[in-house]
Amino acid sequence: MESCKFEKEIIEMAGDIKVLVSEFKAMNGSLRNYKSLQETHETDSKPYRHKIDVIWAVFHTVKWAIGLLFGTGVLFKIFEWWSR
Repeated sequence: MESCKFEKEIIEMAGDIKVLVSEFKAMNGSLRNYKSLQETHETDSKPYRHKIDVIWAVFHTVKWAIGLLFGTGVLFKIFEWWSR
């Protein structure tokens, strides 16, 4: 039987695969922990996101209301009517 000319590479790859497998096994617990923390974060952040949505909605509503009042001239007509 001939010796394999790739024996050195195969042994090196086997060592690398063993290292990768051991790292994946070690990560398994941390991935589960990360997943539970992420789910907790998503649950806890919903009220905060709702508050931010309300703030943006109010901001844009006020912006458009001011733009319409000044843009259409209604505010100036009311001021002229009031000043008579």
